[in-house]
This record gives sequence, structure tokens and C-alpha cells, in this order.
Amino acid sequence: MKVKRLGLKLSMAFAVTAALVATGSPAFAAHNDNSEMTLWDDNYACQAGLIEFIDYGEGAPGGGMNDDYFVVTDTCANGEGLRARVYVNGVLVGNKYNGGGYGSSIIWDPAQIYANDVVRMEICAANGPQDYSGLPCDDRTFRSVDG
Repeated sequence: MKVKRLGLKLSMAFAVTAALVATGSPAFAAHNDNSEMTLWDDNYACQAGLIEFIDYGEGAPGGGMNDDYFVVTDTCANGEGLRARVYVNGVLVGNKYNGGGYGSSIIWDPAQIYANDVVRMEICAANGPQDYSGLPCDDRTFRSVDG
């Protein structure tokens, strides 16, 4: 009797799993291409800022045209903002300034990222959106697996 019940439970679980697979699943990236870059402020001995690439899947926040977006976060109360730039395959696709102060984040959607695209994220300390005075910067480059 116990063997029959176990067999019935297993066959029902298999049927439910097969039905879920057959009907498809929500749109998610097959490979998670998430990446991030941290900028350090040596004067204040803190993490000054963070830029993140989010490979989220359809319906991601950001108000943009696609499922890939960037988040620029001010993570240090040092009196400076952040300027971020994104390059795709060597071409500047956008820049964004976050002057909201410590703890503020900006969600930004400058471009659709496709499989094999080379993405370079740059983050700099800045005292305004047009500040290119040589404040510290850092960058990270990665290749997207599946866009």
C-alpha cells in the first residue's frame, strides 16, 4: 500500500513538472551577466560609489527599452557625486551623473546588450555632471555571454 502511494505521488510530481516545462517559463537570461565596479575614496577611506550592470530579464525596473540596465549608487558621505559612463563595443552609449548624495541610486538604461558585446563601465568621483577635472575613476570591462 505504501509503495502504491509513493508511486502515485512520484508520478503526480513528474506530471506537474512536465506540464510546467511544456508550458514554458518566464523570460530570464540563460546566463546571468551581472557585473559591478566599485570606486574607492582613499581620503575618506570608504567605498565612494558603485556601478552595477543588471542582466535581469524581461520586466526589470528602470523604465527603459529592454531588460538590461545599470545602477549608479553613491555609497560614501564625502560631498562628491558620481559620473558614470558606459561603452558597448568601444562606443560610448551614455553617461549619467548621480548628485543625490550618500545612499542615492539612479537606475539607468542606456543600451540593449547583446550576446558577445564587450561592455565597459566607468565610474568617477565628480563635483557636477560636467566635472572632468581628474578626480579618481575606475572601470571594468566584460563580455556579455547571452545579452
